[in-house]
Amino acid sequence: MIRDRAVPLAFALALSCACAGLGPAHRDAPAARERRRSRPLRLSSQDSQRVEQLYYRAVDAYSRNDMSTARARLDELLAIDPAHAPALELLGKIRKAAPGR
Repeated sequence: MIRDRAVPLAFALALSCACAGLGPAHRDAPAARERRRSRPLRLSSQDSQRVEQLYYRAVDAYSRNDMSTARARLDELLAIDPAHAPALELLGKIRKAAPGR
């Protein structure tokens, strides 16, 4: 009688863990998202030029200590290319400089 309940109970436990994000399928989800984010995008030449312009404008604003403008330019850039490593690095520096913003 106990064995008859053990299998459905184990199944119910596994199902509830999977739904709660504790199962093996959900453990791989952040890694899969990170792989997608780090995958290089194929930007058009126009988008590539825009990304480059925005990055250098952000660097210029950062060097003038204008963090709000630098962050705005980086937000525009990351909307086009979310995996742009130099922009992500600069954004990290801005967040360290002004953690409350």
